[in-house]
Amino acid sequence: MPNWCNNKLAVYGPHEDVKRFQEQAVGHSPWHTGENPNVLNFHSLVPIPAAVIAAGYEAAGYDWERNHWGCKWGACHAEVLDEWEGHLTCAFDTAWSPPLAFLEKLGPQWPTLIFLLDYEEMGMGFKGLCKIKGEVVEDHCVTL
Repeated sequence: MPNWCNNKLAVYGPHEDVKRFQEQAVGHSPWHTGENPNVLNFHSLVPIPAAVIAAGYEAAGYDWERNHWGCKWGACHAEVLDEWEGHLTCAFDTAWSPPLAFLEKLGPQWPTLIFLLDYEEMGMGFKGLCKIKGEVVEDHCVTL
């Protein structure tokens, strides 16, 4: 059983781009296709390659997710907390660590958007704030 990293992601930008991001974010994990769609499905935004899926989670998926998303399993228990024109806020959990590598990939894909992640993992005792705009990443993490 992992320690859970609690995350709150705020997305800011032009209204149409934020809506397009929100619509594209909804989906299913390739490992759990029978579940209800997740409002922040990492695979929908930074897809796991077909070859990795074919190899299986244990053989290739775990390492791919850690390397490309910064955590395993993607966003768990995701929910939309708030939305208005040009803004979206979601809360979700990730196993062990925040999804910084995932956000680093989103920035260049969505250059008009600003991603602001507030994260905290009390079991390991760290908290941080990460801002991504295009290819610029500012992460400030402190030990508690």
